[in-house]
Amino acid sequence: MASLMEELMDTLTKEEKLYSELIPIEEEKTRAIVSNDLEKMQSITDREHEMVDKTTALDAKREEVAMNIATVLGKNPKTITLEEIEDSLKKQPEDRKKLQQIHDKLRKTVARLKDINDQNKELLQESMDMVEFNMNVMRSAQMTAGSSNYGSDASEVNGMAPQHPRFDATQ
Repeated sequence: MASLMEELMDTLTKEEKLYSELIPIEEEKTRAIVSNDLEKMQSITDREHEMVDKTTALDAKREEVAMNIATVLGKNPKTITLEEIEDSLKKQPEDRKKLQQIHDKLRKTVARLKDINDQNKELLQESMDMVEFNMNVMRSAQMTAGSSNYGSDASEVNGMAPQHPRFDATQ
């Protein structure tokens, strides 16, 4: 059981480190969104994908270790939480405290990353809304330019005199 706990703590520590490394990348992404630097965004997205692959592997390892711990503890491997694992360490206060610290640090790092991602999502949505607005303005300007083809005295349309130059109310 002790080796499983060490493996869990090691995996959580690696996950936290990886998420911490992702924070400056996401902050750089914020600046790229604000400056509308599409090349920088592509570069950042490529780095994000590499990081996501690494975190996915660590997540899988953490889940596997947690399932093994659940089996040893006689708990349901599909529903066990880190809090339950922490509770199982009541007789080992040093290990429990260490696991809680790692877990808290990971939770704070993930929360910070989530905040940055939410901000980036909002900035991207605003940027997309602005692009859509600009496209609508351009379409509207094109339509207006194409339909306002009357001369200054409203007697000509594209250089052609109207067929009925005057309205006769007696008709």
